[in-house]
Amino acid sequence: MTVQQSTGVVSRKTLANAGANSRSSPRTADSPRVAASTAASEDEHDSSTHNSTQQPLVSSSSSVARSAVATSDAIISGSGDCGDRNGNKSKHCERPAIVFLRTRIAVLCLLLVSAVVGLITAQSYFNGQPDIPGCAMSYSRPRFVEQTKFDNSWTRFSTKYKLYLYREGGYDAHDEAFRIPILFVPGNAGSHKQVRSIASASATAFMELVNNNPDVFDRGQIGYDYFTVGLNEELTALHGYSILEQADFINDAIRYILSLYPETRAKYRLPSQGTKFALPTSVVVVGHSMGGVVARTAFTLPNHIVGSVQAIFTLSTPHNNPTASLEYYVDKVYSSVNSFWRHGFHNGTLDDVSLVSIAGGNLDSMINSDYTYIGDLAPPKNSLSILSSGVDDVWLSLDHQSILWCAQMAKKFSSMLIQIMDARQPSQLLPLDERMSIMRRQLYSDWERGANSAPESLATNRTTNDDYSYVYVHRDGAARLVPEDMQKLLSGDHADKAGLGVALHLLPVNKATSDSTAQLVYDPRLFATAHASGSIAGYQPILLGCNRIKVASNSANPETSVTCQALSAPLPTKLPMRRADDDPELPLYALNYMEVPVSALEQFEFLGMQLPTKPGVAGFFHATIVKDLVQLESSPSYVRLLHSLAIRTPMTKSRVGSSTRTRIRLNVPESPFFVFRGILTMRRSTSSSQFMSAAPRFRPIIRQSDGRRFESRFWYDQDTVDFAIHGRGAYLPSDVITNAEDSELKSAGQWDGLFIDVWADPDYYVGFELALRINWYSSLNRTIKRYDMALLAMAFVWACLVMLHQLRTWNAGVSLETTPSPKCRGSLSTPAFPSCLTSIERLIRNGTLSVLLVAAVLTPILQRMVAHLMGNVWSPATLASWNNLFMGTRGSGWVLGLVPALLVIVSLGFVALEAIVLTAICSLASWAMADVSGRFESTRKHWSRHDVLEAVSEDGRLKPRFVKIPVRPLIATVAFVVFVCTFVPYQFAFLVIYMAQLFTAIRTMSHAYLAAPHSASSLTPQRLLVSNVLRDRARYQLGLLLFWTSSLPYCAPELLVWVRNLSVLWFEDAPSDHNLANMAGYFALRLLASYHIVPRLTFTATERAAPSRTAWWLRVMTYAFFGSAVVYAWLYSIRRPYILYSVANAISAWLALVQFAEFPLRLVSPVQRRVLSSSALLGSRTSSPAATPVSSPEVTEFPVFARSVKPLATASRSNDQLDRKLR
Repeated sequence: MTVQQSTGVVSRKTLANAGANSRSSPRTADSPRVAASTAASEDEHDSSTHNSTQQPLVSSSSSVARSAVATSDAIISGSGDCGDRNGNKSKHCERPAIVFLRTRIAVLCLLLVSAVVGLITAQSYFNGQPDIPGCAMSYSRPRFVEQTKFDNSWTRFSTKYKLYLYREGGYDAHDEAFRIPILFVPGNAGSHKQVRSIASASATAFMELVNNNPDVFDRGQIGYDYFTVGLNEELTALHGYSILEQADFINDAIRYILSLYPETRAKYRLPSQGTKFALPTSVVVVGHSMGGVVARTAFTLPNHIVGSVQAIFTLSTPHNNPTASLEYYVDKVYSSVNSFWRHGFHNGTLDDVSLVSIAGGNLDSMINSDYTYIGDLAPPKNSLSILSSGVDDVWLSLDHQSILWCAQMAKKFSSMLIQIMDARQPSQLLPLDERMSIMRRQLYSDWERGANSAPESLATNRTTNDDYSYVYVHRDGAARLVPEDMQKLLSGDHADKAGLGVALHLLPVNKATSDSTAQLVYDPRLFATAHASGSIAGYQPILLGCNRIKVASNSANPETSVTCQALSAPLPTKLPMRRADDDPELPLYALNYMEVPVSALEQFEFLGMQLPTKPGVAGFFHATIVKDLVQLESSPSYVRLLHSLAIRTPMTKSRVGSSTRTRIRLNVPESPFFVFRGILTMRRSTSSSQFMSAAPRFRPIIRQSDGRRFESRFWYDQDTVDFAIHGRGAYLPSDVITNAEDSELKSAGQWDGLFIDVWADPDYYVGFELALRINWYSSLNRTIKRYDMALLAMAFVWACLVMLHQLRTWNAGVSLETTPSPKCRGSLSTPAFPSCLTSIERLIRNGTLSVLLVAAVLTPILQRMVAHLMGNVWSPATLASWNNLFMGTRGSGWVLGLVPALLVIVSLGFVALEAIVLTAICSLASWAMADVSGRFESTRKHWSRHDVLEAVSEDGRLKPRFVKIPVRPLIATVAFVVFVCTFVPYQFAFLVIYMAQLFTAIRTMSHAYLAAPHSASSLTPQRLLVSNVLRDRARYQLGLLLFWTSSLPYCAPELLVWVRNLSVLWFEDAPSDHNLANMAGYFALRLLASYHIVPRLTFTATERAAPSRTAWWLRVMTYAFFGSAVVYAWLYSIRRPYILYSVANAISAWLALVQFAEFPLRLVSPVQRRVLSSSALLGSRTSSPAATPVSSPEVTEFPVFARSVKPLATASRSNDQLDRKLR
């Protein structure tokens, strides 16, 4: 197809007059303007006599030549823009540095603000953690046995993935599995070797159990065989199709593992006495990070064997939402898997499956621990969610990797696994109710399991005075015991009964009110000698309800003659005494604490406590009956917390009956974005009392918790602590709790505020003050974790706005650029297409930034208001979908508007930095290319081979020419399509397109640099036309490059997985990876933008011709496309940023359509071509060269698209050749 092109002209007479004026001397400053104006008026008269009705359509093309001639005459004459008639210097003659600062001051300020915020945020991200590490190192002697028989006959992934059997050196002598199978699934970029710490701790714990209890085999506890899979360290967090492949492989591996045991169970005899062990029908699965998602995905695939997995343990697994939604398949897998699991617990599919989620908490910077909460996925009878900081004997926040190797966590986790095994069952596990009870007892603290619950009487266990070494009544209502006091009580009259080993301490309860509570706190080291094993934490006081018995008046101790009945007391809560700077390798001690409601002791006169008579060398025991528990409640607003909120306990005058524990309830939203800095100030009484101790028995202990039992944290002997909430994530899947019919699931995870408990020695402290305020520095850290993808979405919004501003300026013909003059280094010419930095500057100055800041603040507020008003009208699914918009509504509060406002500023600075980097790269490369092409003639011809710019004729006219479609790009296109359809993914194709566009921008900038006039002697109208054409094209191509940069992150995951698959000779990709539509828009626009700039869509109000109407519609549709993309990205892409790639592809396709529309519309408009071919040489009169911006001659008004001037046909010629051609 060929297309003929006509343009505006510059008359020979005008150029001759301009040349004569330029060589005349002396001359006035405005003489060239007069000459240009005279020539313009003459040509305008000639043009108007030809066809006056069509004149408005060619004003732009006429002004191109007119402005070029006038500007060149002014510069050659020496006046230019450097001064006025009186010789005063204008602002255009300022130094380039001053001009740059004046025109880029807003961008510079933006970069400064963004840099400061970015540095503070990065510092907060790496150093603003509210917790500190405290893990002890674990050690193992691993040996991995590859299962070579697990080949193609079992799975089609045998060449890509591997299955191993772990063996611990010194314990496992056989390389075959015969115990209870357990399968470890590593996470994102994880290795099969990560199982070694848990497997080694499990082997060690089992051997200790066997040594202490030889009959464990009769209970079905025979140990575990740890299998682990090598998954090629794939990026499952970023690639959804890899999740499906790994899940398929896991099902095949489970089927293979179960096939091993019929032979090995008979081959290796276990030391059991008549106990029959069932053949395994299920495998325990432990998944780390995305391995937990892979394990749950396996249930949804066709090759899953029903009942083959009945227990899943996940460590730091983001269950609710993906950590980084950079790919469509990841979000699709999450949606389908979560929907399956929600419905599975109601249709009977998952009735016997238990799901346990353990997360690291604040120190986990890889995932958002909010997403590890599974209360919305599974009912409480089948699930358990907890953070490691609340796990008994761990009490630590763990990072993403240390949750696997932390010695405290590995020991606790392996102990739990051992207690739930039962090889007598086909599932190799205890029934669901029993194992869930054991897991709650192992993981939850005793306080969460009801440490303050009412005790029950055990009628079968009764005691009297004769059963104890002594009986002591604490008449003041408080028992204060230390080793010295217990030794004194045992001596004297009670020495003859010391052999009994136990004593009874009584607290009167008859005078207490019904709402009183008995509080017991003690150091278990006090009873270290109570057990032969020497276990410190193994002993617990026995609680009894006692009444007096009638004895003879001459009895030795009539007041202490009692009969007691044992009570089923709750388990004590452990209060860890770990300081921030303690060595994690040292043993950790914890106090024990219990609360007993006195209302359950109405039938008794005393609360009895059975204690050993031989205390240890350290420790204490304190028990008291408190009439009124100190419980404070506060409902502070975020505005109040901006400064400080002081919470004070009432002063206690009498030390008798003082409470050991004080609870503070903060009614704050379930907002995981804020960290509250708390400063604790303890108060001590100055009055002297017999009950006041000289030193505290223990330092204050602080505990944070909430009603969900999901998170709890402890601090010991710390004045300053940071309270942070891990609430349910800001986004939830669309079908959340829609099919939850039972009230248990609906009420699961109900937020009832933040609880702060403070334990202090009541005999030393009389109260405290807790000052709370928002810790903004650490809050930045939590914001990044939850909205790290928001930066990509906001950056895309700004990239669209920058491109939209460039197109609007181009269509309007407004000139915003300045080019240094060779005479005064001021303003020489003003190309019409603005640069990226110019558009960013204008977006800041024209109020666009202010509008987006206001929208960022108001959007979450309005979103929350609508959700509140429509909560009773909309269905749960609709509310969940509404919550997925923008930044979510759950737990946000009105102050969440500050977060998107901050992201708006930082993202614009990020886009400005991208523009600076791209401009610098292209400029440096173009200078090098121009230097090379200027030195070698053959290089110049080679680099301009594919350019379709047309040369300027001798009279200054852009010559009409038939442009042929190049052959080599067509061949490249065909090859490109074939490769994408068969071998390479479209993400790789986009990367090639992006690099080709970068090379095109560099080449165009080098051409512009060669064609630009670098001195007054080289300044000619022809050179100005070429320079402006190329500069416009370079800025347009650089704008496309900036716009496409926002799509690069969404191609990285697939490319990394593709390269890794090639390394193992795996050539299977996701079907969507070879969809041509996913890169067609980019490819078409790249192909068309290489040869000419986007057309200027101009029109006149009086013009009714079809091309003019088409121009108007194309212009409106273009603006609508960009506006819709901005709104769509603003509302939807923060939750699902991967959609931005498709949005950018659609916009690119539309721009390609606009550029391609030039050819057919120009062919169907012969009237326009005839008018333009006979139009005037110059347009209307101008007062000065600066008053008429120099527009690009490449494009005139739509639909007549003039072609650019071939740069090397002019710029590569010497100045003498150009002058001769003009003459």
